[in-house]
Amino acid sequence: MRYLLILDAALCALAATMAVCLAVVWLMYSFHADLSSRVSLEMPTVATTVIAFSLMAIALGAAFWAVLKESRWRWWAQGAAATTVSLASMFLYELFSA
Repeated sequence: MRYLLILDAALCALAATMAVCLAVVWLMYSFHADLSSRVSLEMPTVATTVIAFSLMAIALGAAFWAVLKESRWRWWAQGAAATTVSLASMFLYELFSA
């Protein structure tokens, strides 16, 4: 269980860091949207990416908490986190490969 706890914590930290960094980029884009048409075109993509990484961080944080507290629902949380990370990863891959 210790390895699962460390994996959940590391993935949650990485997803939360990406969400916060991209949220700062989105905030800077919102201030400079009138300077370039390209910046205003990129804003929905950045916002979508922020939402995807935020959902991953929330699911992984719940899984981390469930394993840490040894809750009865920890395996449901692990399944939800794995599903969320898989779906968000596929969505982001499709978003950026198009």
